[in-house]
Amino acid sequence: MFSLRDFIRQLIRILIYFLVLSLITTIFYYFNFIGDKVCNYIRLIGFILIIYFNSNTLSRKINTNHFIHGVLLGISIVALFLILALVMQYKLNFRFMIYYLLIFLVSILGSTKKKRKKGIK
Repeated sequence: MFSLRDFIRQLIRILIYFLVLSLITTIFYYFNFIGDKVCNYIRLIGFILIIYFNSNTLSRKINTNHFIHGVLLGISIVALFLILALVMQYKLNFRFMIYYLLIFLVSILGSTKKKRKKGIK
């Protein structure tokens, strides 16, 4: 059964993981362990993996409509980051739109991964 509490818990978990990932990559960048481009790629790949595994975890808790819950999670993450971008006065360009589309699609992909039933090979 799907509940709003589980959904909000997953959103909070995604934000916490993202903040920890950003903190770690910022520390590595500050002490010159990694370069600027490498830091950006690590953040991108790390955030995609965070969304994928958290949407997969959310879909395991529900029995039906995995695709719809992936869409809801993707829309809520993209809306949250769009609001943050507008508050911080970032200019939205083509690159950001591709990034948000990628976040949305990864959320759907992670939630539609089928569970493997025991006893079936």
